[in-house]
Amino acid sequence: MLRRTASLRDVVYNFEAYLPKPARDWIDQKLRDLRVLLIENGILAASASSSSESKAVVDARNALQVAQDDLNNLQSQLTNHKEDLDKDYGADGVFRVFRGQCISKGSGEYTYELCWFDTIRQKSKKGGGETRLGNFVRMDSVQVDGGVSADGRGVGTGRRVTLRYENGQQCWNGPNRSTLVVLACAEKEEIWKVSEEEKCVYRMEVGTPAVCDAAAAANGEAKAGRGKDDL
Repeated sequence: MLRRTASLRDVVYNFEAYLPKPARDWIDQKLRDLRVLLIENGILAASASSSSESKAVVDARNALQVAQDDLNNLQSQLTNHKEDLDKDYGADGVFRVFRGQCISKGSGEYTYELCWFDTIRQKSKKGGGETRLGNFVRMDSVQVDGGVSADGRGVGTGRRVTLRYENGQQCWNGPNRSTLVVLACAEKEEIWKVSEEEKCVYRMEVGTPAVCDAAAAANGEAKAGRGKDDL
């Protein structure tokens, strides 16, 4: 019985050998197409030696990957929102509107770019690379005693809000670059002055309307203090 079954199987498998080559090719292609169709519809499992997979398996894998990508994206957004909520944007979040914005100014052979709460860069006007002068770390304040030009640009005298940018690119044979940004009241965001106070330690004076209320309040307190002293 076993010998008869094997013989019949051989006859079926060898049937194509009795057909003309065009007919053999046609049958072979149809069998291949049928196998692919059965695999794609999940009816027939792909053989271990075949790299193809059923359509159901491929669709499930793609759906899983899309869901995983969406989850990772949501987790990244949540982390960014949490970090943003923890970041100091000044009283009442007055500086939040500047997030993601940059201002620049040409000075000498360089252009300086201040990106609020992000980085400060120095770019050569002659082309080439750029130098990072610091990454934002915190808001602060300092007592200043500066001048004000005839057009009203300058930090003046008193306590001023500052932004500290640290851990920039390392100087050759020196420290990592850092920049202290001193803010003063102005009608628009504008870099007024950039100076290197010591090796790789920079100071940038910037005008912005975001500190005008704070400046007015400080001036009011100063005037009140002088009035008490006069009394």
